[in-house]
Amino acid sequence: MVILASGSPVRATLLLGLLLLSPWLRADLAAHVDRQVIDENDVIVLEIRYGGQARDDFGSSDLRFDRLEEDFVILNQQRAHQLTLIQGRPHAVTSWSLTLQPTRRGALTIPSFSVDGQQTEPITITVTEPTAQARQEMAQMVFMETFVSSNEVWVQEQITYRVRLYYSENAVLFGELPPMPRFEEAVVEPMGGASNHVEVRDGQNYLVIERRYALVPQRSGTLELPPESFVGAVRLSTPDGAIRRRNLRLSSEGHSIKVKPQPDAWPADAPWLPARDLTLDDAFDPTPPRFRQGEPVHRVLTLQAQGLAASSLPELDFGTVAGVRKYPESPALDEDRRGDRFIATRIQAVTLIAQVVDFIDLPEISVLWWDLDTDTIRRAVIPSRRFPVAPSNLPRALPDPEAGPDAANGRVRIEATDTQPETPVGEIRTWPALTLIAILLWVGAALYGLWHLRQRRRQPVSTIPPPLHAAAERKALLAACAANDPEKARRALDRWLRACGDHGDTLLQRARLQSRPALRPVLSELDRALYSPTAAAPWNGNALANWVRQYDHSVQPRRPRPAALPKLYAPNR
Repeated sequence: MVILASGSPVRATLLLGLLLLSPWLRADLAAHVDRQVIDENDVIVLEIRYGGQARDDFGSSDLRFDRLEEDFVILNQQRAHQLTLIQGRPHAVTSWSLTLQPTRRGALTIPSFSVDGQQTEPITITVTEPTAQARQEMAQMVFMETFVSSNEVWVQEQITYRVRLYYSENAVLFGELPPMPRFEEAVVEPMGGASNHVEVRDGQNYLVIERRYALVPQRSGTLELPPESFVGAVRLSTPDGAIRRRNLRLSSEGHSIKVKPQPDAWPADAPWLPARDLTLDDAFDPTPPRFRQGEPVHRVLTLQAQGLAASSLPELDFGTVAGVRKYPESPALDEDRRGDRFIATRIQAVTLIAQVVDFIDLPEISVLWWDLDTDTIRRAVIPSRRFPVAPSNLPRALPDPEAGPDAANGRVRIEATDTQPETPVGEIRTWPALTLIAILLWVGAALYGLWHLRQRRRQPVSTIPPPLHAAAERKALLAACAANDPEKARRALDRWLRACGDHGDTLLQRARLQSRPALRPVLSELDRALYSPTAAAPWNGNALANWVRQYDHSVQPRRPRPAALPKLYAPNR
């Protein structure tokens, strides 16, 4: 006391703190609990601390809590390590914190623990049955419920499973909702994050935390949903103004769901497909479809169903079409949500190229499905259709009979498939008018050129050269065209357009979008050379090379994409 009286206030405070901490410093290993009498719905917190002078291998020893599991369920376990200086000497403290739930009533024992020769004393916990008043107070304060959309479903039919936690608006709740359930017999998918709302029960307002899950049973039989549990704490203000915090453990009721197998009326060779609603549609590009020999037509099938996973949608069969080559694409699966139901979508596309000038018959496409609203078999059908195939309107490369032996060296003449009767030159009587029109056009073009040149002299033009990689890809494309190699030309064209600013679209998609009308007939001729084995002559790259040279003026370097959002804190200027 003399030291405290004669020392400074700061020194006295430090010494007083050391005296209060002395039990922990003197005891190398100690354990205690927050309470020793609880009811069976409550939990306790066990704290174990080991302290001593720090050494290099400290922390290599750890405690084992296997014997605790005889009478308790370990709900949470944490370990912390702290190094402090006391009177210039290092001291290390390792602590363990465990949240324990009793498994039965009666006197339960927390066994002793030992670390490096130090041992704790056993602790006795008395677990009692909660009183009727305690149950009523707890039920009015906080409770938990679970719901299922149906207790009897077909196999692979979607179920909506909800977990709700209710607590009084006057209470403060601590803890987390249970994690997403997992079952071997069902697929579980969360339907969004946790939602919050207010609900009135028996005239009292409750705050509600809800999570929803979609369950899809994969086997027939009984699907057991075990009870959900919540472990946390609640803090309340008592009528006398005091703040009371109480640990708690909540449990919900479980559910037994009867999962029915496929009905006997379902065909054995058809994939099982239960749904609330199902649609099957197709679309063509171009629309309406116009088939020409050797030219591609794109067809897309879309299958959409409610109340099942996208992985359950069957593969669609386009069927075999005589005189048509098919180039299918990889299917795309998607899942969306409408209310409490999943909307599953499967998209399959194929490129069709007619090989003959005739009629082609696209076969019927159908999908069997089980209507969950009426428990009947239904069929979604796209009927068969017949389309005529016209001759190709693309130019056809034929050997020039007047070229003689030079025809083998690449000299060809272009002959149109849709021929028109030729008019003898001697019968044309309108050549004076045509000559006058040509002269006027030439004069107009010259005047416009002079005006444009004067404007350029007045305002300097900022020319942005294309990137070096775009120039290199253009050179490779022109080389492939000169070699009359359609495969290399198609790959080089795609790389060059990407370097000029296109982002990953295929050649056929670019042509369908008609963003470059002059390129469409050139691409069609290129596709025919790649896909049609009945081409009359090898592909000639002059048309594509000419288009590339004319396209030079529109090549621009790729501009950097602007930032999505401005910086949150911008410096003041």
